[in-house]
Amino acid sequence: MWRVLAAVVVAVAASVTLLGAGPARAAADTKPPTVPTGLTASNVSFTFATVTWNASTDNSGSLYYEVTINQTTGPYTQIVSDPTVAFGGLTAGQTYTVSVRAVDFAGNASASASTQFTTLARTGPPPTAPANLRGVFTSGALTGIAWDASVFNGHVSYQLFANGTWAWATSKTSVTVRELVVSEGVKAGNTYTFTVQAIGTDNYLSDLSAPVTLTIPSS
Repeated sequence: MWRVLAAVVVAVAASVTLLGAGPARAAADTKPPTVPTGLTASNVSFTFATVTWNASTDNSGSLYYEVTINQTTGPYTQIVSDPTVAFGGLTAGQTYTVSVRAVDFAGNASASASTQFTTLARTGPPPTAPANLRGVFTSGALTGIAWDASVFNGHVSYQLFANGTWAWATSKTSVTVRELVVSEGVKAGNTYTFTVQAIGTDNYLSDLSAPVTLTIPSS
């Protein structure tokens, strides 16, 4: 038995020796992609901008981009495969720096390139906070939620929140309980604290309304 095991060990050792004696494996890829060039900001509005750049190249033929934008809450990085990225939810009248670097799938990264843009500044006041948020009752049963219109020099729509979570959007100043339940913004039989917010042109947000607490009928 021990002779059999010894023979196996010798055979394995020989195979390892043969493998080691073969041609050297290809060297690991250590060459980074080229640096992105031509970073340009376009479509800059109060809260939105697009940044594009010339595509990088890499000896492997495959790469992606790490795009970082500075925000008041700190830098935010996203990964994209195409040489363009759109930013939304920006703050009006603020300057942003965007940096881009190319990375291949071996982990090699180019140097970063960057550009700056400034969103348009607001020149007028935001919509007023919706007032008089209230339940609408029919024969003693809650059938809807309503509020008074905001004042704003432009188009206004509204978004309703239930316990701080987005529940409904509308250009009207009311919503029915049926609409909320069918859209799964709320569940029948549960109690919620509602607030509503006005949205002016170019995503100009009002303050939240005063809250109201209502129980959604179970039937």
